[in-house]
Amino acid sequence: MAQSDLGMATLLDPLRTYPYRYRAAETEAIEELSKALAFKPDLQLLHLRAAFYDLMGKSAEAIRDCEAALSLDPNHTDTIDLYNKAREPQP
Repeated sequence: MAQSDLGMATLLDPLRTYPYRYRAAETEAIEELSKALAFKPDLQLLHLRAAFYDLMGKSAEAIRDCEAALSLDPNHTDTIDLYNKAREPQP
């Protein structure tokens, strides 16, 4: 929903900078998380990166990170919820 709101804000006012900065922040966050994860796999970092991917509408990447996180802790409730959400068909 947040991604949809950002898209609508851009359509309504293309000169508004907030949506562009927010999207850039998401991309930068994913890059930083990826660097940390390359060093050492971590449940919380995988979950966070999956959540960013989900916000960006990148379901395949979110699912991949959720599966990796669940291989570390198959009972992590927040990741299970995010995994199920990411697997739902998008309209």
